[in-house]
Amino acid sequence: MKIEKNKIKYTRVTDVLFPLSGLKNIPPDILKNAAERGTKVHEFCDAIMQDLGFFPCDQKIGKYIESFMKWLSKEFIPRPDRFYCDELRLTGECDAIYRDEGGLVLVDIKTPVNESKTWMLQGSAYSYLAKKAGYDIKRIEFVQLSKDGKEPKVYVYDADMTLFIKCLEIYRYFNLGATDVNPYDYI
Repeated sequence: MKIEKNKIKYTRVTDVLFPLSGLKNIPPDILKNAAERGTKVHEFCDAIMQDLGFFPCDQKIGKYIESFMKWLSKEFIPRPDRFYCDELRLTGECDAIYRDEGGLVLVDIKTPVNESKTWMLQGSAYSYLAKKAGYDIKRIEFVQLSKDGKEPKVYVYDADMTLFIKCLEIYRYFNLGATDVNPYDYI
C-alpha cells in the first residue's frame, strides 16, 4: 500500500515483503483467519504494554496472551508513531521498543507457527526507520508467541538493510501489487 504523507507516497515495509513471504500460497480462508487472530493478539498485547489492563478474550487468543505474559517483563518506552523515511519513501511501524542493559530493543510480535525468512528483513527496515527517527536501536527482537500458551521463541536479528533495499528496488521495479489495505500486517 502506498500511504500519502504530505502528498508524497510511501511504500509500506510489509507490502515490500509480502510477495516474498509465501503467504500467497496459503488458502485465503486460512490466511484470513490468521490475519484476524494476529490483529486481535496485537491489540491485546498493545493494550497490556500501554498499561491499559488485561481484558477478557476467547481461549484461542488467551493462549497467545499467556505466552506473551511470559516474555513481558520489560521496560517499554512509549510506543512510537509510524516511521517515515523521505529518502527511501518508506514507512513502517514496529510493535514496541524497550530498554535493557544494552540499550533500545526494537520488537515485533508474531503469531505464526514457523519463522519466516522475511522477519529479518522486516526488522532491518524497522530498525533503519527507527534510527532515522532518532531511536538508538541496539537490537532487533521478534517474539513468536505460542498458540499453546508456552514460553515464546525470541529471534534476535542482525540488520541487513542492504538486502532489504534490494527487495525494495525489485518490488518497485515490478510494482508487485501494492494494495490500499494489507490485512496481513499482523501475521
